[in-house]
Amino acid sequence: MPRPLPLPRVLLRRCSSAADPKTIINIPKSNIYALGAGSRSSPVLNDVQWVVKEGEAWAVVDSGSGGKDILFRTLQGSLRLSPSPPAPGGIFPFLTLPNPTLDPLTKLGIVSFTHRRRAGGDFYDYTARYGAVRDEDRVTLRQSMFPQYVRERKPSPFAEEDRVLGIRKEEDGEVDVPEEELKVFEELVGKMELRELLDLPLVALNNGQMRRVRIVKAILRKPELLLLDEPLTGLDTHARPLLLTLLHQLHESRAPRIILGLRTQDVIPEWITNVVVVRGGGVISGEKGEVLEEVRKRERDGKEHTVFVASGDRFVGERAGEKKGGEVLVKMEGVSVKYGPRVVLKDINWTIRQGERWHLQGANGSGKTTLLSLLTGEHPQSWIQKGLWLPSIPRTPSSLSSTPEPSTPSPTSPAQQTYPLLPRRSIPTPHLSRLISHLSPELYDAFPRRHPGMSVWEAVATGFDGGFVSKGPDGLGDLWEVEERERERVWDERRTRVWRVLDALAPPSSPAPTNERETARQRAAAFSKLRLSSLPTAHQRLTLLARALVAHAPIVILDEVWSGMDEESVERVRGYLRGGAFRRNQAVVVVTHWVGEVPWAEGEVRRFELGGGVGVV
Repeated sequence: MPRPLPLPRVLLRRCSSAADPKTIINIPKSNIYALGAGSRSSPVLNDVQWVVKEGEAWAVVDSGSGGKDILFRTLQGSLRLSPSPPAPGGIFPFLTLPNPTLDPLTKLGIVSFTHRRRAGGDFYDYTARYGAVRDEDRVTLRQSMFPQYVRERKPSPFAEEDRVLGIRKEEDGEVDVPEEELKVFEELVGKMELRELLDLPLVALNNGQMRRVRIVKAILRKPELLLLDEPLTGLDTHARPLLLTLLHQLHESRAPRIILGLRTQDVIPEWITNVVVVRGGGVISGEKGEVLEEVRKRERDGKEHTVFVASGDRFVGERAGEKKGGEVLVKMEGVSVKYGPRVVLKDINWTIRQGERWHLQGANGSGKTTLLSLLTGEHPQSWIQKGLWLPSIPRTPSSLSSTPEPSTPSPTSPAQQTYPLLPRRSIPTPHLSRLISHLSPELYDAFPRRHPGMSVWEAVATGFDGGFVSKGPDGLGDLWEVEERERERVWDERRTRVWRVLDALAPPSSPAPTNERETARQRAAAFSKLRLSSLPTAHQRLTLLARALVAHAPIVILDEVWSGMDEESVERVRGYLRGGAFRRNQAVVVVTHWVGEVPWAEGEVRRFELGGGVGVV
């Protein structure tokens, strides 16, 4: 366990005060252990000193190593403090001193955007959002806010009685909600710009919209203290200030009090007065200016490197290769998508060629997710689009064995092949999954993690076929379509490719400075054996990024790829994407709200911007 961060005296002054009803959180000085850990066990965090007073606005800042998750889990009672905060009062004096019989955890809310939304480890069909055919898929956003009033959609012998009693107004779909709750609900959906989405199926909402929905639902539960872990990630430039303004107002009114969890690369909101920085097995806590100055001092002394405010600078790297003149991989002409009277995409015209680097931009709800689902062939309406042409595997004698193998040398490698354009209905889904690889928040949520589940190696290797099940020797595929005499060669090529990606992306197997002599292959070997389900969020995302890159697919889509990654991983990924991640003739589409997160320089990237369902190059 690395040595804990020594706290400067100026930051310790606040920790000496006794708990009172105006103390929100009281952790005077404790180590944090796993529940059930013995007395000789090593703490997961050392010498944690954190006292939150009424009127202060706090953010917990972490590089993605899991420190803020440890603090939040401690507040939830999932980890043990030793010594425990003194009685009376405990961790939450503002709750327990006025009411000693109250269970404080009933007044604590948390919304985390660093973890999967779905419980369990099974794969689920994330493309169901485009069809919404099951009864549970038809539940609207309005109904989901008040689930106690939602009835089965099947005819009920008590339907008329329910209507008379005001339990459910069947004729117009409204529900009888207490006036106070309804007033808060209307105010929140208005400020979060969710009103126009209220009668849409919940599964039809995109990632950014669902983030706002989850925050509103958490507030409606009326917690006294609400923990929001990475609420800004995935929100567009318009939605972020709206959310921050609302959170500030709620915190000021204590309805509820709010603590933010942020990454070191996130902007710390101006209204935040105090921060906790989790680094090196310990914490620094105190007033924002004092803590930031202490961190800057450590940077000057060469003890640490921390970036707190996203600069928005463009990251200039090697040129991504020639962008013009490549073969056409995707062609959209007059593509439109609508659900009844609601138009999501209108007359989209977009051509993607080999070697191009694209930045897909647009506010939350602009249609980006729908457009990408057409591109990957996952959207049901992709089958009926007359103006949508996608890449297919060439029908040559060697195509079945060569095309799915991007590591196959010239002349059959996909980097040098031509892919005939066909309508979606003419392309088998397994073939399209090999030709277009992607990483998105939806895929991250859906990827199977049933314990013990796949190893990192096996998860990365599923990228060759684009599936979700590990097959064949070392998980490198069963290669049933490849001639038997060629299989060993293809497996060897795939094995080499997995090692190359892991060499570039695998995190250190131990904290600095003990990892200074660790080679890239040693890091990759140690990382490859770990179980995906056991990894922290940042490393799970690294693994699934490696999966998207491993096959050198003709088209790669990276949707909000930085979400949940720690600072070290972000820098490692940026360097790899700028350098050796892609072949010259691969096409890449990056989806992000921030220009500074695009890994290539201004002149190397083309932009496609969506607004109101209309696309502009």
